[in-house]
Amino acid sequence: MTAPFYLSVAIAAPIPKLFDYKPENGQDMSRYQAGLRVSVPFGSRFLVGVITDIHQSPQIDPAKLKPIAQLLDLKPLLPVDIYKLGHWMSDYYHQPLGECMALLWPVLLRKGGEPKGSTEVFCSLNTLTDEQVTSLKRAPRQLDLHQYLLENGGQWQKDLVQAGFTTSIINGLSDKDFLAKRDKSSFQAIKGERSQTPLTLNEQQQQAITHIKNNNGFKAFLIDGVTGSGKTEVYLQAIATHLEAGKQVLILVPEIGLTPQTVQRFAKRFDADILLMHSKLNDRERLDAWLMAAAHDSSGESPRGQIVIGTRSSIFTPMPNLAMIIVDEEHDQSFKQQDGVRYHGRDIAVMRANTLNIPILMGSATPSLECLHNALAGKYQHIKLTERAGDACMPELTFLNIKNQAVHHGLADSLLEPIKQTLEKGQQVLVFVNRRGYAPTLYCPDCAWIAECKRCDAKMTLHQKPAHLHCHHCDSKLSIPRNCPECLSTQIQAMGAGTERLENHLMYSFPQVPTIRIDRDSTQNKNAMEALLEPVHKGEPCVIVGTQMLAKGHHFPKVTLVIMINVDSGFFSADYRAMEKTAQLILQVAGRAGREKDSGRAVIQTEFSDHPMLHLLKDENYHALSLALLDERKHQHLPPYGYQILVRSDCHQPKEAEMFLHRVRQVLNQHQQFLHLPNLSMIGPLPAPMELRAGRFRSQLWISAHNRKVLHHFIKIVLKDIYEIKGFHKVRWSLDIDPTDNM
Repeated sequence: MTAPFYLSVAIAAPIPKLFDYKPENGQDMSRYQAGLRVSVPFGSRFLVGVITDIHQSPQIDPAKLKPIAQLLDLKPLLPVDIYKLGHWMSDYYHQPLGECMALLWPVLLRKGGEPKGSTEVFCSLNTLTDEQVTSLKRAPRQLDLHQYLLENGGQWQKDLVQAGFTTSIINGLSDKDFLAKRDKSSFQAIKGERSQTPLTLNEQQQQAITHIKNNNGFKAFLIDGVTGSGKTEVYLQAIATHLEAGKQVLILVPEIGLTPQTVQRFAKRFDADILLMHSKLNDRERLDAWLMAAAHDSSGESPRGQIVIGTRSSIFTPMPNLAMIIVDEEHDQSFKQQDGVRYHGRDIAVMRANTLNIPILMGSATPSLECLHNALAGKYQHIKLTERAGDACMPELTFLNIKNQAVHHGLADSLLEPIKQTLEKGQQVLVFVNRRGYAPTLYCPDCAWIAECKRCDAKMTLHQKPAHLHCHHCDSKLSIPRNCPECLSTQIQAMGAGTERLENHLMYSFPQVPTIRIDRDSTQNKNAMEALLEPVHKGEPCVIVGTQMLAKGHHFPKVTLVIMINVDSGFFSADYRAMEKTAQLILQVAGRAGREKDSGRAVIQTEFSDHPMLHLLKDENYHALSLALLDERKHQHLPPYGYQILVRSDCHQPKEAEMFLHRVRQVLNQHQQFLHLPNLSMIGPLPAPMELRAGRFRSQLWISAHNRKVLHHFIKIVLKDIYEIKGFHKVRWSLDIDPTDNM
């Protein structure tokens, strides 16, 4: 008689434990293995989980265990490296294993769907005799279909219907065996077609390529190159040998908006299939791309999905022949997940490269202080590109003090003339303002009323296209009042300037050229970014108005003048990372100017032109500023010289979230005293910088330590007691390991 056995299953639930289940009735152990998806009863629901272990000693009385409802897979869908990554994430980020495992699957697989790509009916003509063709004269519409397919070749059935042929006509031709119908994958990768040869490298680029190609196995490279230094060309030449050998490469980009331009560069250089992975794909498309990447065969029989380009979550894409990972614009905050499991895509990428023993390239003109610190310490190989590629020169950085300047619609009047001169030369202008909408808010000059969100500690943004008030934090929308709600005055007016307002102002000032607005509102639709930037890439004179979506990665050869508005807020933020982020933003945006033969200029519109950070950037460079910031961090034991965990809580009831964190701190204090950890400190509970958001009151507790291992060991010990805190059922809480945002 076979001994009974039980299955440990990881379920996507905020509970830090695995759940034991019995196997299906009559099934033996050989049918099960770790990594298989199963459907299991969980309370009144059925959830999808992953088998993590098979054992003979359940945690509770076997009589109380339920059998699994269904085994969904015959073999594990996740490769070993991705499966191990899920376990590592659970350990490092101190999150339930089930929640980490859920991140590894496309949504449809997470819900229990089959791992099958989408198919559609493809119609093609069989070879017909003259007699058979003649017989169709009695069925004129079938004859028309026959002629259509002769002229156009095989077609999707849906396209034939759209062309005017009904399904009965198609089926009639098929029933006569004149037409063949077969299911064919409807998802197609982007076909690369080599039409460009590699560019000539300068000495620094060539040295970078040599360093990368001389490496065997895992090595992390920080490509620290000024804007326009040709980092993308280094990427292209670094991956060429891997693609020629039939291997795969993964390129991570921070924004969806960067993917079209990146895809174009790669598609023109390699005869390879390119897959995109980002949030604009629907669930079906994402699964199709995931399956295609997973099916890659280096022998050449299934070469699909050689190049995967995607945003943060694409790091979990299974790629059996992955040979190199590239993280472009590694400093970007978009790589950090800000809800659920708060992982950092760049750090996960380094771990995956280490697991697979392959190289990883991380590129930026403004490296994060964490990466720069690792490079200076010798953990990463530091490759510097200090010169722009080709004949391009770095843009001239100037500051315009607007304290005594006339400013209309957010733009200093004195800047209209430089814009005019630039356009008259047939060049392009980029105006940056990191505020969407028409204006940051609406106010009444008679009583000082300001349009504020009732669900957030934030002002409502005024939009004109369409006209409404919008909170960008909770998505609340209101109509624009005709009168002040407080004093009934009719004099309410817009305060400040956003992208819409600047767009209107520049369209009026320069009607002879197009003004193109790039922000989250104007690029909501699929392929909108590509359409909007088409005249920019053609080199036509124009004015581009945009937010930080344009701050990195984009190559606009004809942009020679960049104007930056409203960057002063970064100088006085409570966030210790604010100076780093502001400097990165300034240099990234400024770096869009003068990237080819025409020289560029960047003007920073500011009320603090004497700020020492601005002068350090202008007179020296980002590296000098980074060293100064690193020195400050070192004296204050802040990252990367110290390590942090942020405990967040929120609740609809005021003070409840804070009371919960007080209880958490009591638990932490007890364990700290018992373990004798003097270099571990706590701050809080404190209200979050935006205490009320989406109708919930938020509080924070910071935990810091000089040693990463000590901090993680401490959290691991205390976490069980935190989960067992009673009386706060309405409070939501989360752990953020290595937080990058305190909002």
